[in-house]
Amino acid sequence: MNALLTETAAKHTTKSSIEIEPLLNEGYDSLLDDSDSLKESSEADVREELPIHSRCTQVVSTRQARGSEDAFQSYLRDIRVFGRLTLAEEIELGRRVAAGDELARRKLIESNLRLVIAIARRYSGTGVPQMDLIQEGNLALMHAVEKFDYRRGYHFGTYAIWWIRQAVNRAASDHSRLIHLPEHLAMRLRKVRRIAAQLSQENGQDPLPEHIAEAAHIDLDEVVDLLGLIEQPVSLDMPVDDEARFSLADTLEDTMAPSLAETASQHLLGEEVYRTLALLTTRERMVITLRFGIGDGQSHTLLEVGKELGISRERVRQLEVVALKKLRSKLLGRLSNSV
Repeated sequence: MNALLTETAAKHTTKSSIEIEPLLNEGYDSLLDDSDSLKESSEADVREELPIHSRCTQVVSTRQARGSEDAFQSYLRDIRVFGRLTLAEEIELGRRVAAGDELARRKLIESNLRLVIAIARRYSGTGVPQMDLIQEGNLALMHAVEKFDYRRGYHFGTYAIWWIRQAVNRAASDHSRLIHLPEHLAMRLRKVRRIAAQLSQENGQDPLPEHIAEAAHIDLDEVVDLLGLIEQPVSLDMPVDDEARFSLADTLEDTMAPSLAETASQHLLGEEVYRTLALLTTRERMVITLRFGIGDGQSHTLLEVGKELGISRERVRQLEVVALKKLRSKLLGRLSNSV
């Protein structure tokens, strides 16, 4: 139990709430209400086709308009109709998705499309077209729906944000491979990559070049050549954007780090610990927080905690024993119910 508290406390401080809540609350609700901020995200480059996210959700596809509006503005207008879900609604939809309900899956995806936009806009300075970032984020959103465990009782967005961020970040790093290509070639390569990602999502495995060629209506030899461009080596020191704020090496995945699924699960576990701490008395909570370094990662001895609270070391030990019994009973009970 001690190890569990120490591990989760070190990884989950109030920072997670600072980062996630604005996206799930204020940023989520106000995103489509600020017309000026939406206009600044308009795309300068013209593409032949820009699907909103996937055929699975059946949202109307958009094409780059040459008149009064562009694809991004059209996309925003299309998804205005999808409102937020309550926690109870998300849990119910998650239960139905697990049972194979396609309509529930579609609704859970559509209701979180704005979350993808909120995350994608944070990468607007990387040089990647906004709709490309959104496309990658939407594919990750669909994957998160498949992985979501409704039994844990958390907001879906709290879990999905980890998948979306990784996908959008990867798209930003991959952009460095395209910046020196002619626009028409870069456009074709983006199309091939997008279709390859969709086929991978639908079939659960990397598609063969002939499958991509068939779906993209492109000659097989051209698909092979385009895929070969992706494999060309690039310098890890190459800046991802014109401002050289970070290099490609900064965006590469750390293979020694926990997987995205593990990170998301640890995040949820950390929230469970904080929620359980609220059940303790004020003094018990202070003892546990100081003893195990919850919030700052710095643990303290019984003597140090006693001096901080103005009580004896023995009294600190007694409070710790009582608090740990409460936590062990409540936390393990909740975790067992979620398995």
